Order: sequence, then C-alpha cells, then structure tokens
Amino acid sequence: QDLSGQTLAVVETFRTPFSVFHFAMATTRISIIALAMLAAFGPAASLHKTERSQVLRGQANARQPTDATSAAAQSVQEMHNDGDASYTITVSLGGQNLEIIPDTGSFDFLVFGTHCKMGCGPVHRLYNDSLSSTFEKGSAFTLHQFGSGDAWSMESYEKVISGPASSERQVFWEVYEADMPILEEGGLQGILGLGPPESSVLIALKDASDVREEVEYIKRTGGSISPRQKKISDNYLKLAEHAKTARSVAADFGLKSYSICLRRSSGSPGSIIWHDVAPERRPANMFRTIQAKEGDLFWSAKLEHVQLGPLPRANEDHSQRTQIGCGEGESSCTAIVDSGTSLIVAPRDAAWKVEDALRKWRALSGNCTDLSTLPNLEFTMGGMPFVLPPQSYVGDLSGDWSELDPKLQGFLPHLDAQIMKLRTERDSDSQPYDSCVPLIMIMDSAPGEDQQWILGMPFFRQYYTTFTLAQGETEWRRKAASMSFALADSECRPTMDKLLQQRNLDDQQRMRIDVSKIRVPHRVTRKKPEISTE
Repeated sequence: QDLSGQTLAVVETFRTPFSVFHFAMATTRISIIALAMLAAFGPAASLHKTERSQVLRGQANARQPTDATSAAAQSVQEMHNDGDASYTITVSLGGQNLEIIPDTGSFDFLVFGTHCKMGCGPVHRLYNDSLSSTFEKGSAFTLHQFGSGDAWSMESYEKVISGPASSERQVFWEVYEADMPILEEGGLQGILGLGPPESSVLIALKDASDVREEVEYIKRTGGSISPRQKKISDNYLKLAEHAKTARSVAADFGLKSYSICLRRSSGSPGSIIWHDVAPERRPANMFRTIQAKEGDLFWSAKLEHVQLGPLPRANEDHSQRTQIGCGEGESSCTAIVDSGTSLIVAPRDAAWKVEDALRKWRALSGNCTDLSTLPNLEFTMGGMPFVLPPQSYVGDLSGDWSELDPKLQGFLPHLDAQIMKLRTERDSDSQPYDSCVPLIMIMDSAPGEDQQWILGMPFFRQYYTTFTLAQGETEWRRKAASMSFALADSECRPTMDKLLQQRNLDDQQRMRIDVSKIRVPHRVTRKKPEISTE
C-alpha cells in the first residue's frame, strides 16, 4: 500500500524454463505474498530502501501504444555462450550495452540495475539509468519469481536496440533487489521474454477469474471478505485490465517470426535470427512445421512416445528401445520449447529411467569418452518424429556442486548420490570436479495436468527452430501460431535433410555445464492465487 492506503500492483513472473537453471520467464501475475506484506505492514516493513516508496505510489500505468521502429529485414545476432548453461545477446539500453538472455519461455523484459544493492552481482556491470537521457521511471513495484530465485523490480521505460530491432520507449522492469545466486557470477544483466505476447493477458485474466471464484466461494459458505482481501482481489481485476493494453517487446520490435539455433560444440556460440524468412519460403523439405498447441501459454506441442533408441554397435539382445514416457495408456504429455532453460526437463519417473539405462550402458563397458555408443533420445512432437543425440542428455557438470543453490538441487535429485560418490573418490573434496552424468532436470506436474517436458538448450543445438506469431486480438497481443524445425549443421545453418530423425555424428563432444550457471524453468514457480490465507 502507499501512504493513502491504495493497494499497489505487484507482479510475479513464472516460467520457463530460465526455462534450467537459468531463468525462463512466463507471464506476469500478482504476488499474493507480496501484496499481503504491503497490505498488512505498509511500505516501511515491505521495502528495505527509502527510495522504494517513490517507486511504489499509484497503480501500474498501462503501456501506451507506440509504433515499432524495427526493420523487417532478416538479421542474425550472435548469442554468447556462458558455461554451456545460458546464452546472451548484446542489447543496447539507453546507449548502454548489456548481456541479455533471449528467453522463449517468458514474456517480460527484466534488467538488473545499479539501484540493486543486494543480490544482483558486480555493480559495475549493471544498467545505470542515471547515465541515460531516455530513461523514464514508471509507477509499479513488481515481484518476479523464478526457479532460480526472486527479483524485485520497478516499472521503467527506455530506448532499446537489439540487432536491427528497436523501440524508442520500451517498457521493462529494472531490478533493485534479487535473491538469485546465479547473478553473483556477473555474466547476466537481464532477461528478454520472447514468449507469445497474448499469454501474459491470458494469465492475468485467469488469475482474476480464480480470485473472483474464491471470493464467491467464501461468500457462499458463510464467510466474509476482509477489507484487505477485497483490495487484493480488486487489484487482480485491475491488473487484468492493465494487461490488455500493455505492449510486449515482440510488439514494439515488430516481430512476426524469429529463429534460434545453438552450435553443438561445447563453448561455442549460437544465433538468434530476427524477422527470419518464413519457412514456407524456404526450399522444399528443408523445414517441417507443426502448429503450436491450442490454449497453451508457451511455445508448445503435444508430446508422444519418448524413448531411448537401440544401443549403437550393440548385440541383438541389447537392441530394444527403452520406453521413457508419454506412451499409449499413459498420461498425456506436452513439450515446451524453451531457449531459457539450460537442460531437458522431464517428469521424475522419466529421469530415473534414463539414469537406469545409463547404469546398464556402463555395465556393458560404456565409456563417457565415446558418447557415440549411447542411444539417441527419440520422441514425437506435434505428430513429427525427432531425435536428440546422446550429448543432449549426457555431459559433464563442472565446478563445485556446493555452488548450486540448495533449493535448485531438488531439480537434480538423481545426481546427488552420484556426485557425492565422485567427490569422495577425489584426493580432496575442496577441489572442483568433472563428472559425466545424465543432464535431465526433474519437474512433476500437478495432478490432472498434462505431464510437462521442457526442451531446453540441448534441443536448439540439434534443430534450427523458427517461431511464428499470428495476429491476436490486437497488434501487440500476437499469439503462438507455429514452430518450424530443420536439422542444423555445425555452423547453425538449416540443412536440406529430409528426415528430422537423422542422427548427427559429426560432433560427439559432450557439453561441460557449469553448475553455478544452471537455470531452472520459471514455469515451476507459478501458483494459483489464493486470498483465503491472507
């Protein structure tokens, strides 16, 4: 609340994917916890810095439409590799060059600024709004929640340029406090959400509907709504109206399509292609296109028949495929294609099946120095067969396991015992280690929901992926239309291979993932809003 008692807009982002443990970001919604703190204790208790009171006054201003100034010509921008666990592009914000993660699993634009005195990493690397003549301060206070931690931000506007795309007055969230251990490494300065813009509106409307239903239920069962609960519920409704007029980065950049591809060699860069050529204008048989899943918030499609293929060079007795999940008679599955998640994310049972298959492979004299003896990971997405080579799900974890935030270790429980065993076998536990392990994170879905799989960065090392937006209710509310895929060569160029299930053996080098940089998908942090506990 501000000093007049007005409830403030507090927004939380969930995602994707960082989509592993980098932060993937999905759409914004009100944080009940933060709202309760504000309503119950006022700005003095909920805000630890005096300057925050100036940021928090008033409701979030709706973004006024502006014309996108980006050119429509195709342009390739390099993505910089950070420990094989995240990739960034250089974005100019008010004339300051920042390293920003392009994230197809989220929708907001976050930047870590010099106002951040806690948890944002080295100050000299942060965005400084006082050096910009085009910076404008907004009026909303925002809480973004990711699998990798939380970030408290203030609404801001700035001139943004990324490759050929630009906006004279782009809304973004400037972070002034964070609880994200990954930021201490200093390589990340922001996150650029590239998810379907319409989803942010759908999330806000769904949250408002959930709160409205809860209010009605409390009244039906003889309960009463306190003034504080009414302010919270009213704020959800106001945020839903605000989301309808807010413009996304995709809208201000004039994006209708873009592509992402990551080179397969460990430590090598990737590419994001703005305003990419439409797949139907490419040579025949280069791309296969699937429609985005109707009604889902993310770039997603139906997933079926996930399995490990036969062992190459194995005897006939060991040539059978190993079913991992999404088979006949099992729960329905959805695959989310997320550039902001470091690894593949799967349900718990599937991850353990992969671990068990690797144990059997080792018993057959499998050796991590030659991943070509491992089976492919095969699946059908959107009715189309896909194959990921072994280096997509097996690799090295480098660095000290203790550097990983304890709450994130829960996403890698199948590695815990194995990692500790490797550490005790070394002469000194204090020394960093290298380990060849299954690179799959665990994320279980809620009862009654589809089993969620996230195809993170390993997928983009195999497939050149084009995301195409369709016209939504308004120009700035475009929705996911389709995803198109082509096998990528070693230089991230789409190839003419007719079969997407063809296995690439030209580079079997395994990834070396820095454990301190892993991103957890944002999607796992989203919770249904509740006011009865406030």
